[in-house]
Amino acid sequence: MKKILPLFLLFFLLSSCSQAVANTPSPTPDILTGRLTLAGSTTIQPLISPLADDFVKLHPNINMDIAGGGTAVGISAVHNGTSDIGMASRTLTTEESKGINQFQIAFDVLAIVVHPDNPVKTLTLAQIQDIYFGRVTNWKDLGGLDQPIVPVQREISSGSRGAFDEMVLNKQTATASNIETAVTAGDAAARISSEEGAIGYLGFGNLEKSIKVVAVNGVIPTQVTAKDGSYSLVRPLILMTGPLTQPLAQVFIDYVLSPVGQKAVNDLGWIPVK
Repeated sequence: MKKILPLFLLFFLLSSCSQAVANTPSPTPDILTGRLTLAGSTTIQPLISPLADDFVKLHPNINMDIAGGGTAVGISAVHNGTSDIGMASRTLTTEESKGINQFQIAFDVLAIVVHPDNPVKTLTLAQIQDIYFGRVTNWKDLGGLDQPIVPVQREISSGSRGAFDEMVLNKQTATASNIETAVTAGDAAARISSEEGAIGYLGFGNLEKSIKVVAVNGVIPTQVTAKDGSYSLVRPLILMTGPLTQPLAQVFIDYVLSPVGQKAVNDLGWIPVK
């Protein structure tokens, strides 16, 4: 014999179901939309690109264009409004920082690199200075092979160049007669990997298996040695905004400085500020 639910009970069940459906929250549409442009340090590009990809996944209506050009280009782009966010891989001068908001997002290690076949494992700061000032010109004088030293530097607008000149050369310019200049970090890595006598400097994000990192004053650059201060060639990585920057840029910077963004910085092999 079939049991028939009383009408009042059936009505109650149907009403409850309807109420439950009504109370189920609807997905909130993402209201952020627009286009952000970034320019500047090629050192920061390998860090910012994956962070930008993650940001766009959260906000699919935002497009992001990331260009290089060097720290000086990033500073200029923020000043004249051609980019919303500038990228710098060194401390700004007092003149450069006028009208600019700075947000340090990470620390970077400036690594001294040579050809993988070079037997030299460590150099002192004084020896690196001697190389770039042309006082030492053969690796045999530094415990290496009998071959000419080919120092490689970055071009003048590079943040890596600015950091190296400040931290290693005491704010002077290299004067070695055979010094070579690379436009980008990739160009520097390619030159050093193809020339047995070459030496240069790169940020952590630009290190490749085709080159060899040497210790400075006996200390190999790592996240640990950079954090504890035992490795001295450490520099800030900075995002910059200016008076012509659109407000959307701050949303991205806040994301990079959030716990999620800083964890990503660490996971990508850089040194977070938080």
